[in-house]
Amino acid sequence: MSLQDLHKIQTTKSSWQDFVEYSIQTPFYTETKAKTQSLVEAIQLTLFHDYLSTFSPEEVEKFLTDSEAFHSSANKFVNILEGVRYSQEGYNKRERAMFFGMLKSLLRENKPDPDGNLEGMERYHFYRCIIRFCSDLNYILRVYEKYKTYISQGSGV
Repeated sequence: MSLQDLHKIQTTKSSWQDFVEYSIQTPFYTETKAKTQSLVEAIQLTLFHDYLSTFSPEEVEKFLTDSEAFHSSANKFVNILEGVRYSQEGYNKRERAMFFGMLKSLLRENKPDPDGNLEGMERYHFYRCIIRFCSDLNYILRVYEKYKTYISQGSGV
């Protein structure tokens, strides 16, 4: 294992941690958590909202009105991690093992305690949803439909 490999994984872990902390502080998450009364659904919708914020307003409008365009984009997004998940050309076994080790450590570090610590539980569920979001096209498409329904009901953010 090289220093470069370790740095790559540590940078990914740090980026995901920063992203989760950012997402927890957004007005969208606060509003969605209150409106849905479901921690996991609020997290899913927030992650999707954050994902859409990486696109231009024109692209977002197109994705929300043209499910085929969104499907194509989501498929490309999921395939970004193909090298560590699965690839017909094969994958880097060491990088894959390090990546999955990083995921396990994030989940372990944030596993909810038996006392019901909400802060840890939120982060734990954020990481679980991010993992699914980055690896399961069908999951993204289900969240996409939930998001469209949610915003049609009048999100104030």
